[in-house]
Amino acid sequence: MANENENSTLFDTLETSKNGSIIAHLFIPMMATLFFIQAFRAYVPGLYIAMFHVVFQDPGWIGSFFTVLTILFFIIPLFTNKLCKRFGQEKIYLISIVIVAIARLLIAAHLPSLAENILAALVVAFYGIYFSIFLKRLVQNDMGMELKAKMSIFSVTFIAAFLLDSVFRTIGYSSDISLITIHLNPALWYILQYIWLAVQVPLSLLLIWFSFRSRTEIFPEEKVEETEAMRNEPWVLNAGGFGMFFFLIFNVFLYPNAIAEYTNTEYAIINPIMTGAIILALVYLLFGKEKSIYNIEINICFNIILLLALAAVLFLGTTWPYLTASFMSLSIAVMFLNTHVLITNMRTPRKKGNLLKQFSKLMSYGVLFFILMTFLHAFTTDYAFTISAFQGLGPLILFIGGCIFTLTTLLAHMQLNKFEKGRSD
Repeated sequence: MANENENSTLFDTLETSKNGSIIAHLFIPMMATLFFIQAFRAYVPGLYIAMFHVVFQDPGWIGSFFTVLTILFFIIPLFTNKLCKRFGQEKIYLISIVIVAIARLLIAAHLPSLAENILAALVVAFYGIYFSIFLKRLVQNDMGMELKAKMSIFSVTFIAAFLLDSVFRTIGYSSDISLITIHLNPALWYILQYIWLAVQVPLSLLLIWFSFRSRTEIFPEEKVEETEAMRNEPWVLNAGGFGMFFFLIFNVFLYPNAIAEYTNTEYAIINPIMTGAIILALVYLLFGKEKSIYNIEINICFNIILLLALAAVLFLGTTWPYLTASFMSLSIAVMFLNTHVLITNMRTPRKKGNLLKQFSKLMSYGVLFFILMTFLHAFTTDYAFTISAFQGLGPLILFIGGCIFTLTTLLAHMQLNKFEKGRSD
């Protein structure tokens, strides 16, 4: 049986298992994650502006102060367990989705900068609550498949949301003026952003409607007891890995203008590379054999490639721009494969632990690790008037983040393999 599992693919598992509602386990998490990505990507520039461009803020320094205070919203997921005990998991699950959907819709209305940053922080915070409850139910519910496969389903929807985001940005639906494609001019771009509001309305409504309609798939009447072996899991390991993933993605790799600074290439070239790298990662996870995906030696090789490619992009990008753009695609693909390992590794509870607390800590502390590294990276930019000694060290900070990401992923992979070996003995 073990050999059969090792030679199977995630696509085979989805075909042969009673995988429950496609809407509940694929569409809803993918759309919620898409809103999370869009909000998080909007939040980071707002934070930079609040810290270093006070003069250009609409409300001035007071608005900048309150923008920075929105960081406190990111501890909200830590209260998931208490909220669920007080009001019930199903109610908190639905409320969190409604808040994510409505807040994302209001962001599309192009409100003042302070309001947009508050709404973006709320989307991230309540996505963390949804994330925690959904993963707990995913682990506990009977779907006719192993835990590893169930966590892989969420991993694939998580990565697919990044692919959707890349596609939307390709056709011009982005508030980033640097993403204007060849067929657009600034006037059309401005109009297009409001056209997106007409798209966001049905997307938000569909997310809310499907969440209520399919809630019985997430909260079935018959529940399966947790029979998986318990283990001591340093959740901080996965949180650190997630934080570094967010740091690299939301500071550089989701911003073609930031990538252009390191590679001296155009968006028309960068964007297909980004999209192709995400597709490559998804195809590998769906159709690659389990024994290859969870092979530690292969993962070590992938992460060596990641560090070499990241170093080439950050330190040699302007020397060989188009070559390093190819290296960048390798970096992005391996980053998403690493994220898959981190998600798969966090599926079992700690001794004397609680799944809701485990998942909520992972999200909150992962975001806080991201904020810490983002502040550190901010002091290396041209606007780093506060700590002048940090200026010019941006590539080094990003590379250190990549090293931490690689290390935490490999440790998580070793831990996962040790746990799987213990189960099979």
